[in-house]
Amino acid sequence: MEPVFDKNGRTVGWLKEAVVHTRDAQPVAFVNDGAVFSYRRAYLGRFDNGFFRDRTGAAVAFTKGAHGGPMLPMTEYPPYPPYPPYPPYRPYPPIPPIPPFPTLTWSRHSWNDFLRGM
Repeated sequence: MEPVFDKNGRTVGWLKEAVVHTRDAQPVAFVNDGAVFSYRRAYLGRFDNGFFRDRTGAAVAFTKGAHGGPMLPMTEYPPYPPYPPYPPYRPYPPIPPIPPFPTLTWSRHSWNDFLRGM
């Protein structure tokens, strides 16, 4: 599992095989061709170049190796990843909207806001 960091460098979640997990390893969303969807099929935003982006194109969180976005903070040493449960069946995702141009700024929304669909 790969740690997901917020704009302050704190570990806020995990990414494994295109499934987004909460910090305690509960599957909450999935990535399909760069679009991020909740398991209720709600479009949440994009994941590209290691950045999770909200619907305006602003960065909400990132994974190691992220590039092409805002300046990255120093990251904390991530905790040992929990063992994830078997992810639920991925629903067939709807067609996502046309993504906005990625910005070089951080979103005003938190990671939890992003996962709730703001």
